Amino acid sequence: MSRLKRPEAPDGSPRPRGPGACTAALVLLGALAMLAAPIPAGWAQKVPPLHQAPSVWDAQEDALIAGMIETGRVMQIDPRFSKLIRTTRPVMRVSVTHPRVLEIVQYTPTEFELIGGITGTTTLTFWVESDEEEPEILRYLVEVSPDEAVEERREIEYGIMERKINELFPNSRVQLIPIADKLIVRGQARDAEEAARILAVLRGGGDGDAGTRRRARVVQGTAADPFPGVSDLPISNVINMLQVPGEMQVMLKVRVAELSRTALRKMGAEFNLDASDFSFESLLGMSGTVKAVLDTNDVSFMLEALSSNSYSKILAEPNLVTLSGHPAYFLAGGEFAVPVVVGVEGAAAATTNFRSFGTQLAFTPTVLDKDRIRLHVTPSISSVNADNAVEGIPGLDTRAVTTTVDLRAGQWLAIAGLLQDQQAGSKARVPFLGDVPVLDSFFSNKEVRREETELIVLVSPELVHPLEAEEAPQILPGMEVTEPGDLAFFAAGNIEGRPKCEHRSTVWPNVQREILRSHLSGRRRIGYQQTERYYIQGDHGFSH
Repeated sequence: MSRLKRPEAPDGSPRPRGPGACTAALVLLGALAMLAAPIPAGWAQKVPPLHQAPSVWDAQEDALIAGMIETGRVMQIDPRFSKLIRTTRPVMRVSVTHPRVLEIVQYTPTEFELIGGITGTTTLTFWVESDEEEPEILRYLVEVSPDEAVEERREIEYGIMERKINELFPNSRVQLIPIADKLIVRGQARDAEEAARILAVLRGGGDGDAGTRRRARVVQGTAADPFPGVSDLPISNVINMLQVPGEMQVMLKVRVAELSRTALRKMGAEFNLDASDFSFESLLGMSGTVKAVLDTNDVSFMLEALSSNSYSKILAEPNLVTLSGHPAYFLAGGEFAVPVVVGVEGAAAATTNFRSFGTQLAFTPTVLDKDRIRLHVTPSISSVNADNAVEGIPGLDTRAVTTTVDLRAGQWLAIAGLLQDQQAGSKARVPFLGDVPVLDSFFSNKEVRREETELIVLVSPELVHPLEAEEAPQILPGMEVTEPGDLAFFAAGNIEGRPKCEHRSTVWPNVQREILRSHLSGRRRIGYQQTERYYIQGDHGFSH
């Protein structure tokens, strides 16, 4: 135990205490006033140098702090063995700066056991009863050294675990490196699925924060525990540094083909017979009703026969690229607004949501085994159908699929196939007369409809890498489309010009004036392609 000694004077006698806080402030103000005032000529030799003036902080420290006690000795503790301390007098209280480094167990007021925890340094303080009013204070600097036996055992056990993991997963190469409270997992896994299994073996069965801090062992209680020696080792943070070789970018090719055919045959008759005061009218072809009216002498007859065939074809080939394990979304179509009322009664308000339609594709690829890819894919084809409108908001005809499949790179799989055949027929007739085989054409309205739909959705994944600069396509869609000149547009009726023959109608009046000026001045005629240097800056044109 050591106490802070009061500073001594140069002659060895104890220096008296400095003035209090108020006195020190007055002394400081007086000193500042003396420095600001002009110094007489004869007094320059009597003023002490500035660095010898009393310090305000020293005076305040002497007035408020009675003593400062530092750590007296350094205590070494091995985590494998504890230390038992007995004091000659009872201890009033004990303080430890870092409880995780050092644990204190008190048995009696004079007996304490010191148990080392994690490696580190902390301060231990005892307040021991004394005959004086104030207790005596005893302070130690405690150093807890690493448990060399545990570190050696960790290296041995993790070395055994490393060999067994490489035996369990012969297509991967794993290296386990224990450092402090961390376990670094290095090496190369065969694929992402096998890397996840290796980490699951290492992180299984522990406790920690959201699955990141795990005991590096497998779950106990199984029939055959391959790592029984690491179950009681200290908790380790598993740091994943495994690498999976190969391309991690996946391009998904999707082909959606749909063909719909519709056939309709319809036949019916409408007539009106007026004889003197009797009238008979058949409206089966329109509304399916029959009525008789005594009115005029007119006679009218109409026979309706209809046969129609129609078809519709949809072909979509969206391609999408994303990284392994990351989702991607594609939409080629449009959106329409759907008003939505939120709230209740007086607090209700109207907002707008947008519904998408067209060709949509969402997928998440996972590279499993070199070129084996697991796909969670959701393709859909939708179109606006005005017949399903509700309060002016159109409906949608949608064909969608959601599935998960495993494919090799380049393979194709039909994830959805639909063959739909719908047939319907109806007949409205006049009783008795409409049942006669020949007369039913005049006294009935009949219709037969048939719809056939064929739909197929094909998917194929590809492992891809970015194109080099020289591999990128130079001619893109639309680059060869040009604007026609005045002669080609007004005389020939063309709406597209010749490729590589650029005509710019926005600057053509200026070009005409330049051509006219060249003719009047006798210079060589300037073609409209040569005027590009007047209006275009930088590289332009087509690549060869």
